[in-house]
Amino acid sequence: MTAESWDDDAMLHELAAAVRDAGHLTGRVRTAGTAAWTWRGIDEEWELASLTYDSLIDAGPAVRAADAGRTVLFTGDTAEVQVERDGELLVGQVIPPAPGRLTAEGAQGHRTESEVDEVGCFSVALPAGEPVRLRVNAGAARLVTDWIRM
Repeated sequence: MTAESWDDDAMLHELAAAVRDAGHLTGRVRTAGTAAWTWRGIDEEWELASLTYDSLIDAGPAVRAADAGRTVLFTGDTAEVQVERDGELLVGQVIPPAPGRLTAEGAQGHRTESEVDEVGCFSVALPAGEPVRLRVNAGAARLVTDWIRM
């Protein structure tokens, strides 16, 4: 179709021909289409919470041992998420407190979910050896954090 012949009837005719030529929809194409559709508005639905505090940076080089307690704070417009590593768990609190759900997403696809209680506290399994980000849906907060390696 050339730019000079772009009218509604011609476009509908070519679209119908393309759909007829495409044949049967395979499971693989359907899965890819569903996945693409699911992500269509992800940026509009989740607020990005940025890292605003990391105790490793504040502590300086003398305290950077692996067993040193590390606290990080992510801040968004609607809420903050404070987290610490406790062994293989990530424990923390959503501020302002509200019940809801928290998902820890690993960079390799690992996902673990946890309840956020009425005072905003949670604990969730930490994906081993990979960066993680948190998705928080508690009260009015629907935010996702930056990626971080805990």
